[in-house]
Amino acid sequence: MYNPMYYLNSSYDGYQSSEVAQNWRIRTGIAQGDTANATEVNLALALENYGVENLDFATIWGQGHTMAELNGNGTTNFIQWVTENETGA
Repeated sequence: MYNPMYYLNSSYDGYQSSEVAQNWRIRTGIAQGDTANATEVNLALALENYGVENLDFATIWGQGHTMAELNGNGTTNFIQWVTENETGA
């Protein structure tokens, strides 16, 4: 899935051709150099416009593109988030 906008934006042929997950957690560092800062913002906005209701999005100051977290580490925080959303906590 190189371009998720293919499924989320009506300007693409793939729009509404796939079931989009209803739970999203997106973290991105504001000090990234390998992609535009707007990439994740555009994804979050497209998901919101598509109707995704459980969207947990944050930019993290002073960190890079991957594994950006305010505290802890990405793996542990993601597993905790999944667990919380599984049980409806």
